[in-house]
Amino acid sequence: MIDKTTDPREAIEIAITREHEAYEFYKNHAELFENAATKEMFLFLAEEESKHEAKLKKELEDHLHYEM
Repeated sequence: MIDKTTDPREAIEIAITREHEAYEFYKNHAELFENAATKEMFLFLAEEESKHEAKLKKELEDHLHYEM
């Protein structure tokens, strides 16, 4: 859980995990449907989550890189 005691690096790492889980959710659900439009929608949503994950990883690399 993220609250006001969570440091920024930890918050972004949690968000990265959630974005990846959302990506997997949409990707897996795309495989469940035969309807092309439904499949396409889930694949689109999966790709969006993948983009979010990449942006968060870049944020860590660019602005929050420090030794633990």
